[in-house]
Amino acid sequence: MIDINHPQSEFIFKASKFTNQLKEYCRKYILETFEERKITFQDMKIEALLLEEFSEAHFKESLHTISSLINNLNIEIDKLESINMISKDGNCTVCNTKLTTFDTLIKEKNFRFITICEKCPNEIYNIINKIDWATGVAFI
Repeated sequence: MIDINHPQSEFIFKASKFTNQLKEYCRKYILETFEERKITFQDMKIEALLLEEFSEAHFKESLHTISSLINNLNIEIDKLESINMISKDGNCTVCNTKLTTFDTLIKEKNFRFITICEKCPNEIYNIINKIDWATGVAFI
């Protein structure tokens, strides 16, 4: 668990906003058309760039690792961005894998149900998890 009195804790919490936003984009693009996804993928690249710039100022000791991971993230985004296939209803619009919806049991409308693809965002999630460790977000 993170010590909120530690001088880095403020930056760790701010870094979590970047990685959480990237995860949100993964739950968004799986439902979008090819044209809509282009915008989402560009937004993801911008978010990754902002995280790298933030890391330059606040995570100098792990910047090399973070930069390398962000480079890998952009490569993965580029791969997904080029996919344009027809998908069945109820399937991921990128990879045509059956989507799974979970009930979070959170009563707020926007957080009650989460729909995910269990295939195409996996590598992005793996990279984000490594970024979470490099920035300390994993300890929140």
